[in-house]
Amino acid sequence: MLDQKTLEELKQKLLEEKNNIEENISKTEKSEKGTDREYKTAFPEIERDQEGNADEMEMYESNLAVDESMKKELEKINAALGRIEKGTYGACSNCNKEIPLERLRAYPQAERCLDCKK
Repeated sequence: MLDQKTLEELKQKLLEEKNNIEENISKTEKSEKGTDREYKTAFPEIERDQEGNADEMEMYESNLAVDESMKKELEKINAALGRIEKGTYGACSNCNKEIPLERLRAYPQAERCLDCKK
């Protein structure tokens, strides 16, 4: 398993990425009920002319797709932080073998080894 120093290093990397994602999401969405986990997409102001509406909707749809991707990544990060707290971080959720350190350094929210990911 991972030593405490390496575990702390990976935890910090996860927390930094979580913070970056939350900052990016907050630029296009508003947190609901004061929580940091529930976001609601802010719908743009609709223009009176059709061309303005089309531009606004195109930007909104583009932002929505990016936001959904970031939310999924945020869920993976939160799950990885939970595994750290439970003491199960670094073990493949499928085969229970140790996930190689190189993989965790490259993608610290990984929950499966490369063999099981395939």
